[in-house]
Amino acid sequence: MYFGIFHTAKNVYPDVFDELLQSDYINVFLSESSPEDPVSIDMVKEIAAKGKKVYVSFFQWIFRHVKFQKMVDVGEEYDVKCVLADEWQQIVDEKVAFLKSLGCDEAIEGFYIDEPLLNGITLEDFKKATGYLAKAWKGKRIFCCFSVAGVAPDIWTTGNVLPVTPEAGKYLTDVAFDMYHPFDWKYEHIATQMKERLGNRDDLRVWYVPCVMNYRGDKDEQHCLDHLRGCYELLKKEKNPGGLMCFTYYTFPREVEALGNIGLDHLFGQEKGDVNWTELRNEIHSIGKECVGKK
Repeated sequence: MYFGIFHTAKNVYPDVFDELLQSDYINVFLSESSPEDPVSIDMVKEIAAKGKKVYVSFFQWIFRHVKFQKMVDVGEEYDVKCVLADEWQQIVDEKVAFLKSLGCDEAIEGFYIDEPLLNGITLEDFKKATGYLAKAWKGKRIFCCFSVAGVAPDIWTTGNVLPVTPEAGKYLTDVAFDMYHPFDWKYEHIATQMKERLGNRDDLRVWYVPCVMNYRGDKDEQHCLDHLRGCYELLKKEKNPGGLMCFTYYTFPREVEALGNIGLDHLFGQEKGDVNWTELRNEIHSIGKECVGKK
């Protein structure tokens, strides 16, 4: 299984990336910058040299917001719209060709997209894009983390979001959903709904996204411990477990997200005035080692 942490790319905190790359509890990363960026190139090559894996985010390549608002939380209204860029197929071809040219095929596990339906991408465009990507580099995985609205509208939905269907998600190989509320029965329910809406496919790898941040800035360490342990227990029940991708090392700037979240970059006593959640740090290390087979 895999264990990673969102937003640990080399271009933001290079020292943290280097530390996690050398660690025995992290074995997968996410690259969200342009593949041609020199730091992104270095990141992929270093991951390859270490024998670890990376998913490359493709949302920014080919989708364009025509209506945008700041991110919201489950229970709040959200109304955005995305469309495919002009010549999007050509863009995919160029990006894939560049990634292939790096000679790191083994390290590049596949491609990643975050909350596509909540971001206003239609089911038709989602199928088109993932289908084209699957053919552009055959054998690579396509990993989507859905919002709750995209998979379990009985728990929460908003705007004009239509939940995913087996046809729209037919090219996906890996799936997850994200929600950071207190861990309870709803998480297993949402996971069940997600798998059912994708056709209960045996070949689909299921991931979970533990909350390892101070969500909204008003949570305590126990909130994160319960969430991490709860997600891990659900992961272990899966027939085809993918892994845990913890959220998050750093959080978004206020112009993108105004929820008040505090990431791991301020939870381990790194700066004066920061809390130091040592039990959370130790549990991340422990569960991470179990996931990657180092314990």
